[in-house]
Amino acid sequence: MKKITGILAVLAAALALPLPAHAAYEGDSDTGAEVLDFIENRRRNEREKQLTPEQKELISESQFIKNNLRRPLTEDSALPAVFLGDDLTYNQVTGEFSAKGAVKIVTMDYQKMTGDSDTEATIRGNTVEEEVEIPGKAHLLKMNANGKHIILDGYNTFYRYGAKTGTMEEAKGKVGHQYVSGKHFEFYPDMVVIYNGTTTKCNAHTPDYHLEAEKITIFPNDRMILEKVKVYAKNKLIFTRDRQVQSLDPNREPETWPRAGYSNGDGFWIAYNRNRELYPKVELAGRLYWSTKHNFRNRTELRHHNAGSSFKIAYGYYSDIDDNWILRSPSFIFNHDRKIIKDSKFHYTVDFEVGKWKRRQKNTPDIDSTHKYFRFGLYREPLHLGSRWYYRVGAGYQVTKETYDDSTRKGYDWEMGLLKEFDPKYAAYFTYKYSVVNTDNALFRYNVNDVGRAIKTGLSYRMTKRDRFILGIQYDEGRRTVRDVDYYWFHDMHCSQFIVRYRAKRSSWQFRLDFTPW
Repeated sequence: MKKITGILAVLAAALALPLPAHAAYEGDSDTGAEVLDFIENRRRNEREKQLTPEQKELISESQFIKNNLRRPLTEDSALPAVFLGDDLTYNQVTGEFSAKGAVKIVTMDYQKMTGDSDTEATIRGNTVEEEVEIPGKAHLLKMNANGKHIILDGYNTFYRYGAKTGTMEEAKGKVGHQYVSGKHFEFYPDMVVIYNGTTTKCNAHTPDYHLEAEKITIFPNDRMILEKVKVYAKNKLIFTRDRQVQSLDPNREPETWPRAGYSNGDGFWIAYNRNRELYPKVELAGRLYWSTKHNFRNRTELRHHNAGSSFKIAYGYYSDIDDNWILRSPSFIFNHDRKIIKDSKFHYTVDFEVGKWKRRQKNTPDIDSTHKYFRFGLYREPLHLGSRWYYRVGAGYQVTKETYDDSTRKGYDWEMGLLKEFDPKYAAYFTYKYSVVNTDNALFRYNVNDVGRAIKTGLSYRMTKRDRFILGIQYDEGRRTVRDVDYYWFHDMHCSQFIVRYRAKRSSWQFRLDFTPW
């Protein structure tokens, strides 16, 4: 059974065998095309982590300092650094130094500060106090583990490079993976605070979207807190809010930007997800959804996350990629995913749900049922076989009970597949999937496999840097017939993505526009 929670009514889907936690590129699951997200998200992560020539140079310079220390370091030693500049003066007793013009300061722990060569102001500092003051234009580069890098250009900089604290005025650049600008920056060892600033993950000259806030606090790769927020698409104000807490953890789902699209089942639609942190690890999440065929179909969730586990109370409307809708009123849902042994590649999962499910559909009887679902699963993280071949496998046992017809459906499910990346343009996949619960025997068609035994295969072709095409096929082994033939076009537009899907066997179209961080 495909366990998909909280998706929109078109292409978005989660894998039965988890690959990236939250894909920026999303396929669908009827023909298995979502397995290709593994390649696209790996490439996205590689682009985000790719070092610039300046960063590579800083690593080399800092390593040179470390390899050429005159004496061993102690707890009281000042942080080793190299100072280069024009008209440089230095007092070895007090540690004070001053310079004019081009100045460069490099520390052993991968920090670099430079002054503009055109400035006439005097740059001052102290190697004992481990601080520097650059009155004119300055450039700051800090490198930390896990991509928590800072690259900023600004004015009137005062920085304590030993304590990693300081200030900068009228600056712009990048903090972690966020592109930022602001009138006033404050630096701390674990965070950066920006006053009257902007932030976005879009690197276009005119971002497809950005946020403005009176105060932005960024904990790189953790979270971002914004106060008095304005949200813009291009340069058009969309909405405002007093406060927003946004996760920057790559293993957590980010707050979703507005999405819009079309499908035969829903007509034209628009959706927006909004999250609010109530307490640490506890959040209130809601989705606003409107379509021409269903009007408003919203939902609300109270969520708690902790160490690979999540618990939520869900109330409202949910749909799957086939435009099957249910109303949870409410449901209690528990999901758990953890490695069997620390540092191993094997995981076990536990999924449980109990709640009131309702179906209201034209030309079919209404269904009200207390829905109980349990699944225990095992899977292995994708295994690289060499030559860009990847193998994945997983299995589970599930039980579903319904009070509407007093039914119990239980049994095993399993899946295994191969993925081949031929070159940057071509990739292909082959998957075999079995599930005892499918649309032939399930009371609700929502989020269950179309067929019991399915062979899924497909080919991806990247025609240009911005355009990718996929052909996906699902073969019903039991009936010995082709169930689905789907065609996709993914078009990247700076920091948004336009997705077209044509389902040839069903003669249906689906379109979607996402704001997506590349």
